[in-house]
Amino acid sequence: MRSYLSFSPLRCGAILLFSAFCVTAQPSWQLLGLADRGINCLLADDTTMILAGTDKGMSVYWKNGWYDFPVTLPVNSILRYSSSVIFVGAGNGTLSDAVYIGDNIIMGPPFYALRFQQYFLEPTALALNNVLSVPRLYVGGRNIVSVGIIGTDTLNPLQLFKMPSFAFGVESPKCAALFMFSGATLYAGGYDRGVMAGPGSLLVLSADSLQTIRRLSVTALAQGSFAAGPINQQQLVIGTRDTGVLLYEPVGQTWTAIPSPNRLPVSNLIAVSSGMTIGGLIIAALDSGVYTNNGRIQIWTEVGNIPAIPRCVAPRGTLTGSALQGALLAGTAAGVYIYALPASVQKPAPALSAWPAQPVVCRNNEVRVLFPPGFTSSGANIAVYTAAGRLYRHVAVSGETALFRLEAKGLYYYRYVVGNKTARSGILLNM
Repeated sequence: MRSYLSFSPLRCGAILLFSAFCVTAQPSWQLLGLADRGINCLLADDTTMILAGTDKGMSVYWKNGWYDFPVTLPVNSILRYSSSVIFVGAGNGTLSDAVYIGDNIIMGPPFYALRFQQYFLEPTALALNNVLSVPRLYVGGRNIVSVGIIGTDTLNPLQLFKMPSFAFGVESPKCAALFMFSGATLYAGGYDRGVMAGPGSLLVLSADSLQTIRRLSVTALAQGSFAAGPINQQQLVIGTRDTGVLLYEPVGQTWTAIPSPNRLPVSNLIAVSSGMTIGGLIIAALDSGVYTNNGRIQIWTEVGNIPAIPRCVAPRGTLTGSALQGALLAGTAAGVYIYALPASVQKPAPALSAWPAQPVVCRNNEVRVLFPPGFTSSGANIAVYTAAGRLYRHVAVSGETALFRLEAKGLYYYRYVVGNKTARSGILLNM
């Protein structure tokens, strides 16, 4: 059936039903965008925007819309240096691979102007030492870790650290994580991405060289306190491909092993402070979903049911406690997701045309959505969601019409997307 410009009693009932759903809905994973690309890393400490490193470059989310940076290299790591400066590691084995500086000098999206700083083959991890009188940036690659002194507005030439040979593998090594533990000690971890993968390593910096602590295929590093009670003993949280999650306490050199959900490789993790009396929280991304654990038990709890394979997780702003709604992001193989109520991300992006969304009533499972002349453009599609907030399907728009089927009766909602912008959203009621 076609959509109507006037409201009927049936259509008003659909809106009331949809409003009731919003009141009682539970948080779930909502797609924020970039569904056409894989997400490698996220930075969202400034809650007004989200920076996403993808396999097609880098994008920024601002006021419900995505804007691309003029860089086409894969972006593997983004780090904030100050309120107006970021560092970006980009490249996958080309002469353009480098560490870039991003200066916040643009008044509108994408806000940061990127400047080439130092050539570095496939930079996959960054860490900052801002405690020393002269700040330093650490950069990890295939089987190397380097350091560079940060000047007023530049990064000085990078110098290699001494480290064991083939620390991160032989066939396709990757430095997956660099982490400043308690702001003072650098840890590095990596693994081999090859088919016949060799072992990776967890390393620690001592003087001018990195030394092996343990042979592990490390994918992620974080820090937290997981002992209940007043003792705030910090531990290094280690995500691996082969040993689940490990907690390492450097002072006593003690290890605690937590098997990962379904014993799958850990893709990424973060640690969240929950207060001194109840310990912290580990949030891990695996191929099967996003899970939480308090660091003291062997049981993991799945966070929602994310529709795409997660690659990384990140907080939006400051994430504390177990209240993840609206504050937990996941970068996946098909876009950026936020754990939130459906209504909180249904607001359209900056409108491409000023006309209201209307309910679409369909019968016999057939849906036909008509649009005003000249409204569509190449690359347009409709994303259809179930009432539970799960992505149901994508529908390409041909000309000024979208024609598709819904296999089950019930309430749906849709977003009409042109490029990376939501131009219209509304309700589908399949009678």
